[in-house]
Amino acid sequence: MRLKILFPVIVLVFSCGMGTVWAQVFADYFRTGLDRQDAGKLKEALKHFSEAVKLEPGSARAWAKRGEVNLGLNKPRDAIGDLLKAVELDPAYSAALGRLGFAYNAINEYDKAIAVLDLAIKLDPMSGEALNTRGFAFNGKHDYGPAIKDFDKAIRVNPKDPRFYNNRGYALNGLREYDRAITNLRRAIKLNPKNAMFHNNLGVSFLRKQEYDKAIGSFDTAISINSRFASAYHNKGMAYSGKGRDEKAVEEFNKVIEMNPSSPLLYKDRGTAYMKMGDYDLAVKDLQKAIKLDKNFAPAHAAQGLLHAMAKDKNFRMPRQALAYAEKAVKLSQGKGLDILANLAQVQYALNRKRDAVKTLRKVLVMDPGNDQYRLLLEKWGAEPPVSVGPPARPRPKKRMPNYW
Repeated sequence: MRLKILFPVIVLVFSCGMGTVWAQVFADYFRTGLDRQDAGKLKEALKHFSEAVKLEPGSARAWAKRGEVNLGLNKPRDAIGDLLKAVELDPAYSAALGRLGFAYNAINEYDKAIAVLDLAIKLDPMSGEALNTRGFAFNGKHDYGPAIKDFDKAIRVNPKDPRFYNNRGYALNGLREYDRAITNLRRAIKLNPKNAMFHNNLGVSFLRKQEYDKAIGSFDTAISINSRFASAYHNKGMAYSGKGRDEKAVEEFNKVIEMNPSSPLLYKDRGTAYMKMGDYDLAVKDLQKAIKLDKNFAPAHAAQGLLHAMAKDKNFRMPRQALAYAEKAVKLSQGKGLDILANLAQVQYALNRKRDAVKTLRKVLVMDPGNDQYRLLLEKWGAEPPVSVGPPARPRPKKRMPNYW
């Protein structure tokens, strides 16, 4: 009888001991994961958080931390799975929702990012991080007005975070408010002068204002901070092209193509520089390379069309092919690419189809009434802008802005 009485007691004590040990092992894995993450040893951190979620699959925090590490390892899709599990376990976990929005941004799923960030901000309206991440998503959608509102709020929460000024500057660039963008980007640089991206983005503002020497100076600073910053070399090449120094542009494009030989955009831009130099063999080679890398890359088709329409060498003037390339580019962009449509207009004009050219360019101006570049081109062709287009929103530049695509 004693054994029958004592046996359940023994089992109960044993079970309680195992629960305590189990919890301690989970805590050890979790704390070690945090330590490895803080030390930048993300692969080791991932292993420890993975063991933690095996031991305690109901821990929202463990799933969230593993998702955070996967983001650091540039595995956004894995991170999304972990973070969805975290918010399933704890729907009020605002930090996990914020990181989930970040992960959706990383794969360009901006609408999903905004949806989860709406929830995160509702739970924590003073989260500068969530506001900044949602603003980033709006930037990704080219919806710059709401983006700026989010960055304004984030800056009120934390006026010392340079990222918020950088991202607001990016949005202002999108609205063509370049002077305001420059003010914000300079503020970001003042707060963190060693961030190459901030200097690069400042250079983009100068580039769009056609202040090419200032742009090149900013890109040079970015490169001095990070000699492998491909975008800065690319943008520097675009600035040289804007100055009409296409041979220098090619030098910069050569450097960045060596870093990233699979980018159709780089071959398209170098091909355009060769075309402006009159080196049509190399231009065609680069443009065809761009199309080979991505057969649906509309800007390369557009540039090829322009080359065959406007080449000074008669051997490369192919009117039928020019129009076919330009029209295919419009089809690939679903008629929404303003520069692609404007390219078609220029091809049509070069082929003496002036009525079609004017009609196409007017369509561009209906879609983008404030575009001074194409307004001036239409005036150069001796045509009036469409009735729906009012006067220029800003002072006209002294010379026509170059075509950057």
